[in-house]
Amino acid sequence: MDVVALLPRQLLDHLSLVLGPAHSLATPVDWDALRATVQSRIVDVVVADPAFSGRVHTQDLADLRELYPSLPIVLYTTLNAHAMQSVVQLARYGIEHVVLAHFDDEPRRFLELLEGVPGHALGDQMLRALQEPIARLPVTITRAIEQLFRAPGRFPGARELAQASGITPRGLYRHMAAAGMPSVKALVVAARLVRAYGYLRDPGRSVKEVADRVGYSRPWLLTKQMREYTGVVPSEVRTALAPEAFVTLLTTRVCAEQQDEDGGP
Repeated sequence: MDVVALLPRQLLDHLSLVLGPAHSLATPVDWDALRATVQSRIVDVVVADPAFSGRVHTQDLADLRELYPSLPIVLYTTLNAHAMQSVVQLARYGIEHVVLAHFDDEPRRFLELLEGVPGHALGDQMLRALQEPIARLPVTITRAIEQLFRAPGRFPGARELAQASGITPRGLYRHMAAAGMPSVKALVVAARLVRAYGYLRDPGRSVKEVADRVGYSRPWLLTKQMREYTGVVPSEVRTALAPEAFVTLLTTRVCAEQQDEDGGP
């Protein structure tokens, strides 16, 4: 998970402790640097104190949400009148995740929140749509599929999903087929496309940038698979398909796809 944080030193030190070595943390020095960081690369979550530097910066965070609607923003601040006023104002822009220092920032609970928000609503929606076949799978595979939708770039294919499940690829194919999802490839592709759909909502994000972020080595592969699975290309998908219709198309494809060529017994 790639986190960008604009926080006072005390809060930043605690966030570093919460994230530990498993997650990356970028620390811009001011609001302009925060925006430049977000513009230069796709990140998983921004953690910011709206009262950083002693002045409330509600508009800076509102502008960030408008420019990058797929970007989760978590407000991490201390309990005071000015901060609470900004929290109320920012909720109108859809920024609703709030962590209060010394109240809500117990490390395990804080990390669960941060790891949960990058999953994006569409990924969670698709997991719910697939809950019936997923419920038939061993718990180790279920957890691996949840990881797949949280971080699709970490799973180039069935081999990596099998490793995360603690079984062989052939064993994964058998369990998936028995559960009603005969193509592991279709599931991996769907996880990438769901995440790509969210990133493509952001004005100014190039197809190449999005493709790199979700695990494609070449942008044309994202275009090819988006067209194959949904009927539209990345530049059109945001306006051509509502989120619910997009998830329905992918869910149907995952359950209807033929068994992978190398997945038979």
